[in-house]
Amino acid sequence: MHSPNPAPDLISSPANPVIARVRGLLARRDRRAAERAFVAEGARAVSDAIEAGVQPLLLLLREGTATPPGLPPGIEQRTVTTRLFDGLSDLANPQGILAVLPMSDLADRTVDNPLILIADRLRDPGNLGTLLRTAAGAGATEVRLSAETVDPFNPKTVRAGMGAHWRVPIRPLPATADAIRALAPVIVVAAVDAPISYDQLDLAGPIAVIIGSEAHGVSPELAALATDAVSIPLAAGVESLNAATAGAVILFEAARQRRIRASVRDHPSH
Repeated sequence: MHSPNPAPDLISSPANPVIARVRGLLARRDRRAAERAFVAEGARAVSDAIEAGVQPLLLLLREGTATPPGLPPGIEQRTVTTRLFDGLSDLANPQGILAVLPMSDLADRTVDNPLILIADRLRDPGNLGTLLRTAAGAGATEVRLSAETVDPFNPKTVRAGMGAHWRVPIRPLPATADAIRALAPVIVVAAVDAPISYDQLDLAGPIAVIIGSEAHGVSPELAALATDAVSIPLAAGVESLNAATAGAVILFEAARQRRIRASVRDHPSH
């Protein structure tokens, strides 16, 4: 007895142009850059994008997966066989939803007191995604990435970012030293051997915080532009923190100092 033929709108061939497009966006940075689009996985990623006003260009659903609620009209949806869909995902237990999303630039905002994160030479996509999520949570006004940093639209970075791509502008680091200096009057670099602890420096004003990779640190050219270097005191025997954790410590200290300064300004008698 032959098994029934798949429904005509069910994608079952890996040679299908839709599948080829998604594979290219998942695997290649140059394809993402050329299309100004990337792939995110899961209902949460889709809902985060929609809440931010970003409309998916394409939605792939594994057969048997329901369409996410609240989806705006007019979005192209295709259903894919289980085997083919699971081959697109790098998760052990795929969630059944893949979305092609546009790289929508967040609008420039006039910021009186910028808190900028500069990620330099970070190569691990999960680490960068966690750092982006941290920056969004700490209220960073933008994130700048050096040319040697992993693509922020890498699927693993997008997954670890948990919606940060819709909450904080992510842009390339300027190419010239003067343009980098113009980002903020105070540029702070995290350094293991710095004599000043991160919580001893005034971080409440306009600043940029540079976080380098664990393996390579901050590039000499970028470190030379820093106005201040800070360390994070650690217990005996612990050499360093990973980049995402170090970034979290400093960015949330800056957020704490800013809340205190805002409270004093708004309630000077307290």
